[in-house]
Amino acid sequence: MANIEKITDANFSEKVLGADRPVLVDFTAAWCGPCKAMAPAVEDIAREYDGEATVYLMDIDESPDTRHGQGIMGVPTFMIFNHGEMIERFSGSMSRSKLAAALEAVVADAG
Repeated sequence: MANIEKITDANFSEKVLGADRPVLVDFTAAWCGPCKAMAPAVEDIAREYDGEATVYLMDIDESPDTRHGQGIMGVPTFMIFNHGEMIERFSGSMSRSKLAAALEAVVADAG
């Protein structure tokens, strides 16, 4: 997922909670098979919503403070934020269309 910026405990608040547009965070881990399976869909969504929303990756093993603070119990977990407020949360693999539709709804409300 070279095209998607990775965030950490150090910049989660600034990049996600302080963002002025919708943000999709993919909480992932290097060892997670379902995360790897979701990677192409997440990259596609990042390209599709470029300019309307931001997509970030967060490795839960590298960012334990945010993982605990957000109550992440398993990966993949996807969270959509708008102006610092968590709007949607999904855990586990899902269809690209379901994830995109959830982000689209937040983008439409934000616009």
